[in-house]
Amino acid sequence: MANISTDIKIGVDYISAACNCCPHSLDWQNGPRLIYGVTNSVALCSDTAPFSVQKTFSDHQGRLNCVKWVRQELHYVDSNNDHYFLSASVDKTIGLWKGKDDDYVKHVALTGHQNSVTTVDGYRQSSTGDIYVASGSADSTVKFWHIADTTAKCLHTLDFKNGFAITLELVPLDQHKDVFLLFVATDKNNVHIYHVSKDAIEQVFVLTGHEDWIRSITVQKTTPSQWFVATCSQDNYIRIWQLSFDENNNQVNHDPSALKLKRSSFSLKNSDQSQTNIDVELYSILLGHEEAIYGLCWYPNTDRKKPATTLLSASMDKSMVLWTFDNNQKMYIDKARVGEIGGNTLGFYGCTFSPCGSYMLGHGYEGALHLWKIEEVDDRINLIPQVINSGHFSTVEDCCWDKHSGRYLLSVSTDKTTRLHAEWKRNEMISWHEIGRPQIHGYEMKCLTFIGSDQQRIVSGADEKILRIFDAPKNFLENFARITKINVDEDIQRAQSLPEGANVPALGLSNKAIFDSEENQTAAATTAAIDDNPMTVDGLYKEGFFKAMVLNEPPFEEHLLQNTLWPEIQKLYGHGYEIIAVASNPSGSIIASSCKASHQNDAAIILWNTTTWKPIVRLAIHQLTVVRMAFSNDGRYLLSVSRDRSWSLVEVDEKNLQAQLLKRISTNNPYHKRIIWTCSFSHDDKYFVTGARDQMIHVWRVQDESNDDNEQPCEKNPLKLIDSVTAVTFAPRLINTDKYFVVAGLDNGAMFLYSWNEQTSWQHLSSINPPIGFHLTVNHLCFRPSLSSPSAYQLAGCSNDGTVRIFTILLS
Repeated sequence: MANISTDIKIGVDYISAACNCCPHSLDWQNGPRLIYGVTNSVALCSDTAPFSVQKTFSDHQGRLNCVKWVRQELHYVDSNNDHYFLSASVDKTIGLWKGKDDDYVKHVALTGHQNSVTTVDGYRQSSTGDIYVASGSADSTVKFWHIADTTAKCLHTLDFKNGFAITLELVPLDQHKDVFLLFVATDKNNVHIYHVSKDAIEQVFVLTGHEDWIRSITVQKTTPSQWFVATCSQDNYIRIWQLSFDENNNQVNHDPSALKLKRSSFSLKNSDQSQTNIDVELYSILLGHEEAIYGLCWYPNTDRKKPATTLLSASMDKSMVLWTFDNNQKMYIDKARVGEIGGNTLGFYGCTFSPCGSYMLGHGYEGALHLWKIEEVDDRINLIPQVINSGHFSTVEDCCWDKHSGRYLLSVSTDKTTRLHAEWKRNEMISWHEIGRPQIHGYEMKCLTFIGSDQQRIVSGADEKILRIFDAPKNFLENFARITKINVDEDIQRAQSLPEGANVPALGLSNKAIFDSEENQTAAATTAAIDDNPMTVDGLYKEGFFKAMVLNEPPFEEHLLQNTLWPEIQKLYGHGYEIIAVASNPSGSIIASSCKASHQNDAAIILWNTTTWKPIVRLAIHQLTVVRMAFSNDGRYLLSVSRDRSWSLVEVDEKNLQAQLLKRISTNNPYHKRIIWTCSFSHDDKYFVTGARDQMIHVWRVQDESNDDNEQPCEKNPLKLIDSVTAVTFAPRLINTDKYFVVAGLDNGAMFLYSWNEQTSWQHLSSINPPIGFHLTVNHLCFRPSLSSPSAYQLAGCSNDGTVRIFTILLS
């Protein structure tokens, strides 16, 4: 297998990725860019709006629980210096990453915990460059680490026996650079304060008062001698403590007439045997949330001239509150409140400010990101919603392009949603975004395909026995045209009789069509009922109804959940078990589907007529589950591959709606020894390719006639790769006039680019690996149908790492 001398440039246009659904999995304020956990990897975003994901870095074997920038002194932060961030994982390890701009590498791994690492914090000294890290784990310990160059050493371990640390914060003492105060919130609802140095760790104080688990601790230094410590809890309260440091052990004179809450004090022994007294005062208690508070963040105090006056909190009550200190009332008031209304969401897991304080960001229960721009006008704070990408929060099982000309990409996931991705064009800028969510389901989604090229219609399959067909509503098409600047007048004209949108009824699984008149009637009836009796369930908890929107930019999460559903027009019943694969012919007249199976009868492929929505024929060819199917580009053939290690090629008579088996290989064939995962036709339908768990890729001729099950591949040298082949696809045209372009995706996330023809066999072109490539199993790959440049290809793929990615491949 030779390398071919073709100059290839590979870039990533789009990475759709949701934040991990757990607290502390996102950080922005403490570093130069937004980072967040995406399954096993850390997503690094761009430094300009709309803050899209540029790369993902992974070296963990399990999901990330926490990501955090390593803080440095403000005067030491420089764009030319390296930055560091930490990633803590279920795999019991902590990764320390080093780099700048878009390039980061694993600097050192911290190993020693015996269970999942749940919380981590770090600080870098300006004088020596040494890094100190505190980490908490489900093994009931907190460890304190010292990293010098690439050598990591655990200096201290705190054992909480039957308890554990929920969150922690490591803060250096300004006067003593290698001495820290470590704040640890435990499952006993207290915050333990430890005095930590290289030589010793000692508990010096305990902050008490919360009545449930403390979820976040954040410290703001207003001056070197005055700190404000804010904590939030599942008891719905925020508590703010003031710590006052006194190096000279002076007694502070307090105004006896001032109303103060309980005051305590403790002392620290310094290395020179002197003492520092610290007064602790409960400064304020804030109540404004109705559910558990998970996130807390002080406004960036970049110059230390502003006192600790602004605090951001995020709660499971679906709101984020901006608290500011009112000098007239001498108390904190909720200056602004934002969040979600309606939808099937469960609130916020965390929040942060941008480093400069001009944006605030929250991440939700289902991984969605919510961004607001902060504008101060006189004494008012205006929060303006901004566009930001997120994505699926579980494995992405399948994806496909719009068959018309690749105008948009659809993906389905085990997070029970179908999502639609397209380009947002404005002011000579183009970026990819999720602009629709056609289906929000009650079952995990498994497969989908686009039906025909002359209408916007899709069919999806899930962990149920039914296929569901959806039509694009009128409101979606109008917004799509405005956002993408693509002319869809024909579709809109065709959609005049279609619904305006769709809505999912309570306890329902089917998207119900909403017409223009219905929308107004439903809204009016609901409003009237609430006006008559505002204390009814409808009044207190309004059900989200579709509302037609006029959009010139990608919709926010709230709109995606409620206003971008596609109406369901048909259900297809016929399979006995959960749907696994679906495909449609180019004209959209026939759909093929398969389900889970352990017997030949259950493994039958059903062909459906999309005019009558009735079955045409059942093809009982395979012995076990058919995992992938593909129609040829002329619609004449249907190729299927199965868990029984066989493939079959069926000839389809579209005109007479008939189908018959043309050829197949047997289950005990000598070419594929394990399950065949994937298949694809060449653009001219002369060949098709199969890839299997045995790491082999074979190419077969379509036209070869055979009367038995001993079909032979057409190449003498099969391609053997380094891992199971889970996705393979032919490009839509030849390269170098006579070579086919094939891309294979593997079980380990790697992607390999090859050219092939019968004379030269396989020639390796390039590969796509992290940080722009996938980290886990590649589930499907598909080329965009048409691009203006003959040397440019756009390749979309989806993976178990929860991401959908679009790559641009330039061949010279």
